[in-house]
Amino acid sequence: MTRTTTTILLLALAAAPALAAAGQGPATINLKELFTVEGSKKAVIFPHHQHQEKSPCDSCHRSAKGGDALRVTIEVRSGFKNDFHQKLCWPCHIEKEVPAGKSCATCHNGP
Repeated sequence: MTRTTTTILLLALAAAPALAAAGQGPATINLKELFTVEGSKKAVIFPHHQHQEKSPCDSCHRSAKGGDALRVTIEVRSGFKNDFHQKLCWPCHIEKEVPAGKSCATCHNGP
């Protein structure tokens, strides 16, 4: 992840209006907006608080405290083989056997 992307992520997390719990980050994150993801699909409004209830922070973040850079670098931000699909979301959904974990509608049901 570039410094610019990390800075944007940290600023967005700090400025998020809805917090899941004190010190736990935002309740939801608009991934399309935050990471400037290209494409015609609806934005993924990532339910951060729901994921926190099921997984430790360092499942996705580099730190066990969370709130810092992601464990993976998000470079490819468009198309079916974007880095969210290939490196972050789908591998976890497969590992945890999330029902319809790779179905577009599972995540792309936002505004």
